Amino acid sequence: MSRDEVSMHILRKVVIDGFLICGLVLCMLGSRVFLEPFQRGFFCLDESLMFPYKEDTVTTPTLRLVGLLLPAIAFLICEWALLRKEQDDQRCLGVRIPAWLRGFYCVAASFCLGYCFVELTTEIAKITIGRPRPHFFDVCQPSVDCKSPEWQGRYIQSHEYSCLGPMAQNFREMRLSFLSGHSSLAAYTMVFFALYLEKRMVWRTTRVLRHTLQFIALMMSWFTALSRVSDFKHHWSDVLAGYSLGLSVAIIMWMWCTDLVHKKQKHTVIPLHEVPIESHTTTA
Repeated sequence: MSRDEVSMHILRKVVIDGFLICGLVLCMLGSRVFLEPFQRGFFCLDESLMFPYKEDTVTTPTLRLVGLLLPAIAFLICEWALLRKEQDDQRCLGVRIPAWLRGFYCVAASFCLGYCFVELTTEIAKITIGRPRPHFFDVCQPSVDCKSPEWQGRYIQSHEYSCLGPMAQNFREMRLSFLSGHSSLAAYTMVFFALYLEKRMVWRTTRVLRHTLQFIALMMSWFTALSRVSDFKHHWSDVLAGYSLGLSVAIIMWMWCTDLVHKKQKHTVIPLHEVPIESHTTTA
């Protein structure tokens, strides 16, 4: 391809990737601002909704910061170390683009796209299902008297009660138990990170270090998922569903949706006089 064709190809890819990612982000923000979760009712004797309210062990800002920053640093270091000596640098509008920067962009774009997929899927599930969190009674403090015989033994629908609790800012969140967003995002980011290290951290004597980093990443995601149960934010089935979602998307994005910039194989030219020549003797 000519230089102009290469420039147009690079610009087209960047614009399309940016448009898709921004569109997904806007969809996520819009779902939180304009959509209300399904108003599900409850049973008065449902013990799974009687847990006390607790603060998060792993806060949402911490989850996003670690989940995005740690893989990004790894992408940058590994791509630079692998491709810094490559000489096939391309130019876009006259600006030289090193091979390591192209490698970083390809991995980071796929990672961000998968991250948006996971978060948007999680938001859709939360809003559609509207499952009460385990601390539902503590936060809502419904107006019905559950000790009264008329409310016992039957399903109380959303229009039959109102929430009287002092934590009105949590009334929407208390209906977003299924599926666990912390679990899905932690699983996606750390599993993708572990798969990336397996493929790109290929230097000699780094096997033990690579496997240690992979184990630490997976344990961070595992701890985050388990903390959602111990914090009474989710039922165990919510965590299982969320972790399965993140795990599945991470594997799919890595195996089929991520382009890697590979190092060129350098072949050593063998001198002609060193090439063995076999003589074939024909027997009459």
